[in-house]
Amino acid sequence: FYHLQSNSARKIRASKNRAMGLIGFIFEIGVLGCLVGGIASNAAVVGSCDMLLLNGLSGGQIGPWRADLPGITDGCVGWDKDQTNVDDWLINMARACSMMALVFGCILTFFGFFNQCLCPLPCGQRLMDISGVGVQLSLALTWPMIRSSVCDENGGCRWGDGATALLLAQLFFFFASVFSRCMREPRYERRKEDKEEKSAGDDNAGDDNASDDNDGDDNA
Repeated sequence: FYHLQSNSARKIRASKNRAMGLIGFIFEIGVLGCLVGGIASNAAVVGSCDMLLLNGLSGGQIGPWRADLPGITDGCVGWDKDQTNVDDWLINMARACSMMALVFGCILTFFGFFNQCLCPLPCGQRLMDISGVGVQLSLALTWPMIRSSVCDENGGCRWGDGATALLLAQLFFFFASVFSRCMREPRYERRKEDKEEKSAGDDNAGDDNASDDNDGDDNA
């Protein structure tokens, strides 16, 4: 009777683990996908020429690091903000923060992938939390570049397609940071649990066989 209860409890526990494992797997795919999307969107922000569209120049547009100004640049190229003769701290902040966000995003992706798929890393979840906060703050501090003196001297600015990439980067990294704790157990822990369950099942099977032998002896 004891063995029947043990087997029944083990089956119920295995069923619950499979259900939770499926939900965790969905979150895992979503988080890893968001990390990849966040890196791609953040890289698009750094390489963007159309974060801001200048109203004073015909078709002129700039990003944190690159610009496309008719009559001044030959297409979308890296631009030197010092050529504007404006010491603009908002542009400086946007440049630094967009690059810092990319660094934080790479750290978040590295620890998320290694902890979940390969091997444990020291302080993995804590560093993921810190990187998640860092990337959000850095991306948020990129938005104020629309108030820069470059825009003021050219009749103002309006948002371009690069702003869409910036918004997507924030959303991707936000969801990845929040739902990283909802993923299923890491691969190395799942393997360890499977081995323990298999070992426990073999032991219980041996006990059941021994119990059956004893019952047969008693009946004889």
